Amino acid sequence: MDLIVALLVLFVAARLAGEAMERIRQSPMLGEVFAGIVLGPMLLGLVNPDPATELGASLGVIATLGVFVLVLLAGIELGREGLRQALRERSIVVAYTEFVLPFALGYTLAAFMGLDFVQSLFLATAMAVTALPVSVRILLDLNLLHSRLGRAIVSVALVNDLVAFAMLGLVLEFAQLGTDPAASSVGLVALKTLLFLALIFCVAVLLKRTALLTPGRMSPMQKALGRLRGAESSFALCVSLALFLGAAAEAVGIHFAVGVFYAGILITPQLVGGEAFNQIRRSVSAVSFGLLTPIFFAFIGLRFSFSLTAWPIVVAVTGVAFAGKLLGGILGGSIAGFRGAPLLALGVGLNARGMMELLLAQVGLTAGIIDVDLYSALVIMTIVTTFVTPPALKRLLRRFKAADVLPAAATRAAPDHGLETNGGS
Repeated sequence: MDLIVALLVLFVAARLAGEAMERIRQSPMLGEVFAGIVLGPMLLGLVNPDPATELGASLGVIATLGVFVLVLLAGIELGREGLRQALRERSIVVAYTEFVLPFALGYTLAAFMGLDFVQSLFLATAMAVTALPVSVRILLDLNLLHSRLGRAIVSVALVNDLVAFAMLGLVLEFAQLGTDPAASSVGLVALKTLLFLALIFCVAVLLKRTALLTPGRMSPMQKALGRLRGAESSFALCVSLALFLGAAAEAVGIHFAVGVFYAGILITPQLVGGEAFNQIRRSVSAVSFGLLTPIFFAFIGLRFSFSLTAWPIVVAVTGVAFAGKLLGGILGGSIAGFRGAPLLALGVGLNARGMMELLLAQVGLTAGIIDVDLYSALVIMTIVTTFVTPPALKRLLRRFKAADVLPAAATRAAPDHGLETNGGS
């Protein structure tokens, strides 16, 4: 099938399925993934996502662009202050338990299954992943991104993915060496991660020096952008920064989404001006939800496959994965001060794996670390957790109070009563 025809079929099917889910008050992401499953090799076989084919490789590139704009939008929406607020709200505690507990349970399960050290380390890492793009999409659909719960989920997913992809680099090095972990290998991965974080810090300091210092005056960056004759110079700056940090992340073995997310955080109204900032946000949102995000989630559905002989592994992997994230969220959230429905929602909200998990599984299969049965189990676990999370969060949202959803300034005068919501609005 020609690429344009495939995109037409995939996009229209994803939008229609997403609209159907909207009408029954569910996340449109569910419909978009389901559309991909129906059109893919699992059912109708109309669109082939095999990366060995020209069509599959092209669709993979477009799906990557979908991840790019979705994570960039998340960083822009959350902002530097949102991330700082999340850290002040002790989200780092949740990030620690949300990685360590699922990692430990995954390693224990792998040992019980008789896997070797490298395979056990890979499965443990896969259990600890939370898909940042999927989490962002769910929170945006439910209007929870700016709540304390939303900030916690995004910041925890960011830390989890940062550590998980650093661990993946370590696992791949062990697989190539065929030996037990060496101090030099661990030190190399840690050094790469620290170098990346140092780069983020340097870029942040540089941009801060060009940002607005005095209210009512143009910042040096705004003056520089004003001298450019090309259209959408502010948007071009945003995309260039995201590409640069995404490329830097991949250069040290971290998934590019982490770098793109930081780029979104560093783009502020003080840097480019309030009007330009709003234009950037609207443009990224239009490109994301209007085109690339439905294709991205449909692409997840296209790649869905499993072996019927792997059901015991599927059940074990899915059960341990869901329980690990749920218990990790409850444990870390209780320490961080979450209570009631938001505490349970934190554990549920961090269960969505999505593209990150599929990427991890594909890398493991290609590198020969895992076999087809374990790969199938990871894929099904990904689909199940991604499908279960939005409706579960939506149900829990009905038990939220106004202070759990609205910004703090808006809740000072709000009565403390149960908030019956419609999709988080």
